[in-house]
This record gives sequence, structure tokens and C-alpha cells, in this order.
Amino acid sequence: MTTWLRGKKSYITALLIALASFAVGMDWLTQTQYQVILGLLGSMGLAALKSGQVQATSDAVAQTKQNIKTEIAAAPVPFPGVDAGGPGAPGS
Repeated sequence: MTTWLRGKKSYITALLIALASFAVGMDWLTQTQYQVILGLLGSMGLAALKSGQVQATSDAVAQTKQNIKTEIAAAPVPFPGVDAGGPGAPGS
């Protein structure tokens, strides 16, 4: 979804459920209509939660990759000034 909806989809779903409940209380909807609306909004809410879980997981993976790159770049050289001397090493 678009960026402006990020993190707000479950709140929107909850608001729509509250509005549907109000409409039943005011006799604007029948009980059958209300059940259909709750079924649809419940599915929408579950999809929003799943989307949030997937996004949180991908954000955590990206952050972990960045942390690993930072740690590798900041790691001290084990033996400064000593050439490793393996095949393909500089100077071999």
C-alpha cells in the first residue's frame, strides 16, 4: 500500500467496525448486513496485521544486515602489517 497508510490500516479497520456497530445501534443496518460487514472488516484487519508482520520482519532483516556491515568495517585487523600470503593475496 501507499506510504501514508503504513501503520494505520488496523486502526482504520477498527474505526470502520466501530462505525458499523454504531449503525446497527441506530437501526441503520440489519443484523445480517452487520454480520457481512464484520466478516469483511475482520478479513481486512487480519490482512493488515499480516502486512505489518511482514514489514516488521523485512525491516529487522535490513537492520541486521546493516549492523553486520558496520561491525565488519569497524573490526580490527588481526595482525596489522603482516601479509596473509595466501593464493590471490596481494604480493603473491
